[in-house]
Amino acid sequence: MKSFYWSEFQKLADRKATFRTKTGIPFQVIAASEEMLTVRVSSGEEHTISRVNLEKAVQKVQSGTTLNGPKDYRDQIADDRPTYAWAILRELGFLK
Repeated sequence: MKSFYWSEFQKLADRKATFRTKTGIPFQVIAASEEMLTVRVSSGEEHTISRVNLEKAVQKVQSGTTLNGPKDYRDQIADDRPTYAWAILRELGFLK
């Protein structure tokens, strides 16, 4: 079982890599604080994702909850940029 280390999430901002949502939309994690990640989407808009909600998602997945996509994230975790949050969790290996 993979452990939650916030530093792994924060390193995504340093990588300057482009990630893709489940439907293939590109985005980047551009900043990370102790409380949130900031993502920049293809339109140039910036959005934040709460650390608390990402931690909650990892805890739920580790206890057996299935998050097959952003809709599951929104319905079971939070409506906190579920498309990007789900893709980040997948990128870090928390989702299959």
